[in-house]
Amino acid sequence: MRGERGFTLIELMIVVVIIGILAAIAIPNYFSMQSRAKEGSLKANMHAVQLAAEDYVIQNDGVYASLASDVLALIPTYGGGVRNPFDNTSGVNNAWVDQASWTRPLATGATKPGVTAYGDSMASQYQVVARGQKGDLSLVLASGTQ
Repeated sequence: MRGERGFTLIELMIVVVIIGILAAIAIPNYFSMQSRAKEGSLKANMHAVQLAAEDYVIQNDGVYASLASDVLALIPTYGGGVRNPFDNTSGVNNAWVDQASWTRPLATGATKPGVTAYGDSMASQYQVVARGQKGDLSLVLASGTQ
């Protein structure tokens, strides 16, 4: 019965090794891509807060909001508003915080990744910053009157 065909043990082992090598390359790249996507979503949150802050100043005769909640109220909630991309939560201390003390550049003061912070200086200027996976992002969005 030598005429039967099939795969030998060596051939199967070679296929398993090749699949293992491909997985060793693909899995870290997948997690890295996921992390970069969350950071990108966090930057989109920062931009939404910046646009809402500029909308607020237009509606209030050139005066910036002194509270982050006033700014966040202008972001439509039909799209989910501002959500933390790392754990999909929303609301104060989960997706955003109001920074009471003004520093330059602004620091979020948050330990949780995915939090966007809004800070103002005497309602004359503002800064928006967010906390990424490993710390505060180097990107700080600010009003044009600095």
